[in-house]
Amino acid sequence: MRRRDFLAGALACAAAPSFAAAPRRPRLGFQVYGVRDLCERDFPGTLRAAREIGYEGVETGRFYGRSARELKNICADAGLELFALQLYPWTLAGAELQKTIRFAHEAGCRRINVAWFQGSAVNENDWQLLIATLNYAAEVCAKEGLVVAYHNHDHEFRIRFGKRTVWDLLWERFSPQIVCELDLGNCLLGGGDPLAELAKLPHRNPTVHVMPAIEDAAGLAPGAAGVGSARDKMDWPRAVAALAADGCQWLTVKPTAHPDSIEDLRASHAYLSGLLS
Repeated sequence: MRRRDFLAGALACAAAPSFAAAPRRPRLGFQVYGVRDLCERDFPGTLRAAREIGYEGVETGRFYGRSARELKNICADAGLELFALQLYPWTLAGAELQKTIRFAHEAGCRRINVAWFQGSAVNENDWQLLIATLNYAAEVCAKEGLVVAYHNHDHEFRIRFGKRTVWDLLWERFSPQIVCELDLGNCLLGGGDPLAELAKLPHRNPTVHVMPAIEDAAGLAPGAAGVGSARDKMDWPRAVAALAADGCQWLTVKPTAHPDSIEDLRASHAYLSGLLS
């Protein structure tokens, strides 16, 4: 190992937020995106239904016309912890950053997970702009008691600049203050190895997305496209064990095939509860 790489790694370990001081069983939360059509019709009712299934927390970037305080109250009334906001990068840039910080405080949420960035497949500088934006936002947010995380889709593992994937590029240049929200299903569908990627970023995944790695959900009925279902290619028993050992706090369940039904959330909870018991 080159001395420069060793020192960079040492500094990253010293500065990065740590989530592994007291390893415990990860809790089960869900992403509103997976039931977005239900939430469009009845946001509070959908949250209550998820709590009745057994979910303990929720992550959302969809507020359905509610203010931050209203969002906080709706989650509290449903008995759910609002453990993360998932927002687009522009909400962390320029004048929007202070608005986002204020919203997070008023909502009672200390995590801001970056939802999506469709950067260029030919221009590396496009991604460097994202890196600079998030590095600055993470520094400002840390002073406010907030944590910024980056969430992947499949394209970060498909796009390459030379021999490096975009995913590799991001984590070479991200500030140690940025943590990861690894989406294991998207990683696998993009050609990555989720367990290997988890091992590269130890104790930096306080929340992860547990999305079924289903390439084609055509013909699957609600309840048959959840985590651990027949077409899901992810090895969840190994993954959940690795996440628990790493100190992950929230498994954020996100089936995507049936946004107008809660049945995939129900099936996913039953499956994951068995793995965590």
